[in-house]
Amino acid sequence: MEITRGSVVVVAHGEFGRPRPAVVVQTDELGYTTTLLVCPITSVMAEKLPIRPTIDPKIENGLRVQSQIMTDKLAALPREHIRRVIGTIDAETRDRLDTALLVVLGLAH
Repeated sequence: MEITRGSVVVVAHGEFGRPRPAVVVQTDELGYTTTLLVCPITSVMAEKLPIRPTIDPKIENGLRVQSQIMTDKLAALPREHIRRVIGTIDAETRDRLDTALLVVLGLAH
């Protein structure tokens, strides 16, 4: 299974409970690592939280309901916790995700 930055995947991880979608945020240049950096996706919408970009369901991303990317819950997961790829985010969502990650990581000046 090919996993690249922006892939929407289903992950199984104890911290997140049941299997859930997540978006891969790790650069493709680190494809040799045993872990992947992901941000979980939730359908529980938090209002007025700009660090959680909203993502609308589309065939391309594999989501069924409007959701938010939880950049504040960034996690490094073992690759074996990635169950499958269900889609990919579009360029606009990737831009909003990148901006949110800059804020969460303290890199926005």
